[in-house]
Amino acid sequence: MGDRLPRRLAAILYADVAGYSRLMGEDEEATHRVVSEYLDFIAASIASHGGKVMHYAGDAVLARFDAVVDAMSAAIAIQSELKARNEDLPDERKIQFRVGVNSGDVIEERGDMYGDGVNVAARLESLAQPGEVCISDAVRTAIGNKLPCQYAFIGEHSVKNIREPVRAYRVFEQSSETVTPSSQELSAGVTGSRLPFGKPSIAIKPFEDIGADAEQIRLADAFTNGIAAALTRVPPLVLVNDESPSLVESKKMTMQEVGKRFGVRYVLKGAVQKIGERIRVNAELTDASSSRYLWAESIDRELHDFGDIFDIQDEIIEEIVTALNVKLLGGEAARLVRRALRDPVALERYYRGEDLLWHSTMKLEFQEAQRLFEETIRLEPDSPVGYAAAALTHWAEVISGLSDSPSLSLERASELAHRAIRLNDVTGYAHMVLAHVHLSRREYDEAMAEASRAVADRPSCPAAYAIKASVLTYLDRASDAVEFAQYAVSLTPIHPPMYPAVLARAYYGCERYEEAIAASKDAIALEGKDTSTYLILAASNAALERTAEAEHTAQELLNIKQDFSLAEFAESQPYKENRTLDRLIDRLKTAGLS
Repeated sequence: MGDRLPRRLAAILYADVAGYSRLMGEDEEATHRVVSEYLDFIAASIASHGGKVMHYAGDAVLARFDAVVDAMSAAIAIQSELKARNEDLPDERKIQFRVGVNSGDVIEERGDMYGDGVNVAARLESLAQPGEVCISDAVRTAIGNKLPCQYAFIGEHSVKNIREPVRAYRVFEQSSETVTPSSQELSAGVTGSRLPFGKPSIAIKPFEDIGADAEQIRLADAFTNGIAAALTRVPPLVLVNDESPSLVESKKMTMQEVGKRFGVRYVLKGAVQKIGERIRVNAELTDASSSRYLWAESIDRELHDFGDIFDIQDEIIEEIVTALNVKLLGGEAARLVRRALRDPVALERYYRGEDLLWHSTMKLEFQEAQRLFEETIRLEPDSPVGYAAAALTHWAEVISGLSDSPSLSLERASELAHRAIRLNDVTGYAHMVLAHVHLSRREYDEAMAEASRAVADRPSCPAAYAIKASVLTYLDRASDAVEFAQYAVSLTPIHPPMYPAVLARAYYGCERYEEAIAASKDAIALEGKDTSTYLILAASNAALERTAEAEHTAQELLNIKQDFSLAEFAESQPYKENRTLDRLIDRLKTAGLS
């Protein structure tokens, strides 16, 4: 203990120039002169807010503050002044800084600063948009309402050498023209023209099939789903999804409509044509804000087996991430499933099963997906992906209300998920399933750990965020749950009822009853037979003493499920705190349920 380096709690500000290498390449002397001038201003601003510059690294600056509010005030003042200085410059010559602010332990030695707190601040800086500030959950909690700012949750992010994922927020002044979507807009799937993300955002307009036979339609969907599955696991990107059945909504849209409706910067589209054993795939990437083409490619290939499709997907994904100047996670994310399944027949079974899984609405479809995944397991027993997908299918059947025995289905899902993890699961599905299984068993710590792993493994997956929101709600952390549920909705503007239903429960849990009612109505409009959503709607109206509305909703529920039992419902609800469940049941009794 005597040799331990001295540590202190500090607020850490880290800033550097966005696109510094490009700017230097275009005009080295002018860029160096302006960056030096800006760094001098930043240093003066830090000092005037009670901070101390600890380190310079070319275009970057690291500073320490004793108080979080001082670090935040400095960050906002810096970005405000630099915005004014850049206002009259052409876009290509603007010199903009990204700023990250964190609060945590640091080590000070020889006039410099080290430690996890610094590493997190640097990671937050990389998540910020040029000209903006990104902060950690520790800073968001400490700052409260002390500054005239708004904060947009931008997800949980894994940080190298940091055990726990970091919750990040984008900061903007309340007077800013850019606003965060309201809760009502989020619950209705409306995100506006700009998503609150600190990373490049992309949507896929489903690939078109140039042909009329079922095989070509399935082939086109294979490209759409395969590319989406890979991009979901690329942390530098945010993939925003259409989760309507068979992607019918986004298939109708133009590229510009997809960009606007989904609130993304980039849109990928393509077409597939198969003639005999030869396939042609055309793909193009567009900047939706300017309609400018960033990249287009036409690929012709002989199809010797189903695995060749994955080769072409890999090429397209490589081109996308190159065009957007981001790196794949470890260089491997696009090929994880492909490399885990080497048998072409197993690949074909896996794809067909996954396609069925994500679009299943009937019991027979789930059963067929399960059969295909069991076949994948038989062909590749040492690969994790068949087990993970089979586990997810059992789980999806339960939450869809189509399982004959939910307890047995979850037990089987748990067995398959554990097997996938033992085989080094590359899909992230196993952790999603286990989070739900542990929650149903009232194993709260385990449920939270698995939900966090699911979000870390699948950073653009709305289902992962929705599952974590559910766990947080049942743990009586509904305020935190709202952020995760809103984020899930933002990731899929065309969404199934599950996401607004999870959001409604989270709103109810933190006593935001008007918003719970709006989200419940959205979920009911999408799927009018989910009894749990009617219960939240009835309880929210009862909480607001709108007895007539509560009773009307309860009657609608009984029309759907005549044998509804409040006692059975209470038994199924894994709330950690009995008082939370008791209050919910009392309100449902007020609505006339028994």
